[in-house]
Amino acid sequence: MARASVEVLAWWVPLVALQMLLIGSVSRPELAVAAAGALLAALAARAVRVAAGARLGGTAGWAHALLSWPGALVADTWRLARAVVRTLRGHRVVGRFVTVRWREGTGPAWAGGLLSTTPGAYVVDQGPERAALVHALPGGAGSLETALTTGGRG
Repeated sequence: MARASVEVLAWWVPLVALQMLLIGSVSRPELAVAAAGALLAALAARAVRVAAGARLGGTAGWAHALLSWPGALVADTWRLARAVVRTLRGHRVVGRFVTVRWREGTGPAWAGGLLSTTPGAYVVDQGPERAALVHALPGGAGSLETALTTGGRG
C-alpha cells in the first residue's frame, strides 16, 4: 500500500505543478480543481502501469543518457526543421522504421520513454529480447539513441 501511495504521489505532484504553470492566476477554486484532477490522472496512470505490467527495469547508463538528452533534443529539432524545409521545397522526406536493441541493464520502459521525447525517434513497440521498433528521422542514430542502444539498427 505504501508503494502505491508513493507512486500516486510521484505522479500527482508534477501534474499539479504543471496545471499551476498552465493557468494564469492561482485561486483556491483553481487549486482545488487542479489537485482533484491531478489525483484522478495519477490514479489512472498507476492503474494503467499495473495493468500493463510495466516496470522501470535496469538503470544502467541512465546518467549518460540524461546528459546526452539536451544535445540530442537540439540536434534532432534541427534535423526535423531541415526535413520540414526540404518538404516545403518539394522534396520527399521519409522517416523509416528501424529495430534497435537496448544496452544490457537498460530498462526498456524508461529508455523508450526518454528516446521518444526527442523529435528524432519515437518508440512504436517494445519487442522481445530487448528489442524495440522505432520510427526515426532520415539519417543516422542520434547521440541519445547511441547512448541507450547497442548501436545497430535493423
